[in-house]
Amino acid sequence: MMAQLNKSSILLAVSGLSLWPLAPLPAETNGPDFLGIVRRYADTLIERGQDAYGPQPSGLLLSALDRTTLAPLAVRPAAPAGIRRGDRPGRAWSAMNGANPQLDENLLRVLYALSEITGEARYAKAADEELSWFFLHTQSPATGLLPWGEHLSWDVMLDRPVSGGDEMMHEFARPWVLWDRCFALAPEASRKFALGLWEHQIADHQTGGFDRHAPYLEPGPSDGRDFPRHAGFYISTWCYAWKYTKSEAFLRAIETLLARFERKRTQKDGSLAATIGPLDCETAAAMVPEPLASRLKAFTAKEDELLLPELRKQVEAHARSAPGAPPAALPPKWSSGYSASTLASSAMFCLARHEQTGSPAYRDLLLAIADDYLGSQPEEDLDAWPMSFAHAISAQVAAYRFTSRPVYLEQARQLARRAVDLFWQDSPLPRASMKTGHYETITGADSLGLALLEVHAAARGLTARIPSNTIDR
Repeated sequence: MMAQLNKSSILLAVSGLSLWPLAPLPAETNGPDFLGIVRRYADTLIERGQDAYGPQPSGLLLSALDRTTLAPLAVRPAAPAGIRRGDRPGRAWSAMNGANPQLDENLLRVLYALSEITGEARYAKAADEELSWFFLHTQSPATGLLPWGEHLSWDVMLDRPVSGGDEMMHEFARPWVLWDRCFALAPEASRKFALGLWEHQIADHQTGGFDRHAPYLEPGPSDGRDFPRHAGFYISTWCYAWKYTKSEAFLRAIETLLARFERKRTQKDGSLAATIGPLDCETAAAMVPEPLASRLKAFTAKEDELLLPELRKQVEAHARSAPGAPPAALPPKWSSGYSASTLASSAMFCLARHEQTGSPAYRDLLLAIADDYLGSQPEEDLDAWPMSFAHAISAQVAAYRFTSRPVYLEQARQLARRAVDLFWQDSPLPRASMKTGHYETITGADSLGLALLEVHAAARGLTARIPSNTIDR
């Protein structure tokens, strides 16, 4: 389809988990042009949202913009509900002029997918340019870490790394699934980052002890807050580093953290509890040699055994609850926040795990969650995020693929139309939440763009492959 573009590299770049080829279906003839909306979003960012400021224009995509002027924010807008000051893209208490590729990760995947769908290489070129510049120019010379993730970003006005909080602390915000592309574009910088993650994020190389926060500017990792999800992100990073470098240091890093969480699985009372989760370890198992690959596979199988009963309880409790009143301590349908995700986010976990294993248990849980969202939409007074809609839409599209039942595709269309009305309104950029007016990707505008592409492809029977919307975890 695209003679001018290396198609295999695009498919590698957009993949995080497996991709779905779509069967032909009747074309949608009414309603918004979802592809057009996503293209205008991408075009606007390429034309107006790239860094052309400061002493050193970089071409990085800004992670927050004024939707009226399509320019950098002149003042700091109020945060969407559930967003902490220190997590926003830019300096604390100032206009947010930060570029943070982890907050825009699904946007980069959207750009690669748009080149696949349209045949226009400029979208993938913009994504490649962002990755290349960021990896080659922003890496800490002392630690090898990058100014991205939960707290850091690159200030496009000052041309330096900045923190949204009080300290320059490196912390992953999401898994990074673009390592294949990064190693193709910036192999040495990618290797240095992976090594820096081992040497300067992990405090104890014997026990694997670490803190999810690590100093970006100078060495000094500590122990004490070894969150399991971050361990999975690190293991996944090191498996790609092994794939491209064959350095034994990365195998040792994987083995050390795996052993730590194998031990932590046994609770004080002797019971077993899930720790890292199976997704990142499954990714690693497909790339590393034996016997580590089998050990990772065994670890993921046990994680499934421990996780599935809890997921079933969540889904069953939601199904029994009254509309608008989910049971206490269970994920809500539409309300997101720091360390708080929706029920549809659980559907995305189930989708990712089904894609990895073909497990019917995970497929059935996704279908049950999709059923729970039929006819659902957020309350009018809720400050819902684009990400909440993204996951609900993607759950419906996945349910349609599994069953071919039109009710799921129609619900996906309805939710997508509602999302366009709520978030895009009269601007080519979506707003950060239902109660804010600016663009800020921390709440999942990038994931919503990906979900709209899924609906477009499913409704029109395209054979182009769209990456799974499963990285918001």
